[in-house]
Amino acid sequence: MFGLNNKVAVVTGGASGIGRAIVERFVEAGARVLLVDRNEAAIEGAVFHRADISNESEIRGMLERAVGEFGHVDILINNAGIQPLGVSFNDLTPQLLQRTLEVNVHSVAFGIKHGGQILNAGGRIINTGSFVGMIGSPSGTAYSMSKAAVIHLTRLGAIELAGKGITVNCVCPGTVLTPAVTDIPNNPEIPFVSRATPLGRLAQPNEIAAVFHFLASDDASYVTGAIIPVDGGITAGWSEYPLTPPANVVEGQWHD
Repeated sequence: MFGLNNKVAVVTGGASGIGRAIVERFVEAGARVLLVDRNEAAIEGAVFHRADISNESEIRGMLERAVGEFGHVDILINNAGIQPLGVSFNDLTPQLLQRTLEVNVHSVAFGIKHGGQILNAGGRIINTGSFVGMIGSPSGTAYSMSKAAVIHLTRLGAIELAGKGITVNCVCPGTVLTPAVTDIPNNPEIPFVSRATPLGRLAQPNEIAAVFHFLASDDASYVTGAIIPVDGGITAGWSEYPLTPPANVVEGQWHD
């Protein structure tokens, strides 16, 4: 089930975190993978390619490298990004906003553009969004906005590429136990999200990669334009909301 035998995938941000989990899972499922990152990584069964995905020409170049290496491309995972959380409007600067847009939004927009030109019919483009692109998040500013843009770019890409037989979807993780989270000393996000998430814990990278795996497979042939939260239920609503019924509710009856 969900086999990727002889599929060729390009995974950006594949050196660590969610991206690495995707690469490892795809290789195990039989895919040939071009691992794209600024930091070199060695994963058996994957070919490393260094690129700055904020640069359009390098996005085109990584896809052409995959074609040269493997003959074609079936799957593009637009996963690489930066995560400047904890920055409020008061602390937002033009440089931070611009860099966040370049890495998190431009890369997806141009990934869809060039992926749509290079991928085979039946191809898959899967973008990494975030739960904070779906709900309001204090001190999210640049990052949350960028992930909201990724969500909308996914819908637009799905519409434009449907005629070519290419699907475009977006996975929106909750907080995941990756170095971006765990390397922050005494990170207050970890206990807070654990309390706020209905499942009561953070995600493991392989739990997110599993959804990418499904969307990349032939079994997901009729799924496009989908925004899929993989967040332990945090976007479904609060895990607790202490309330006291009004006095005119007695034994399940409303009394006017």
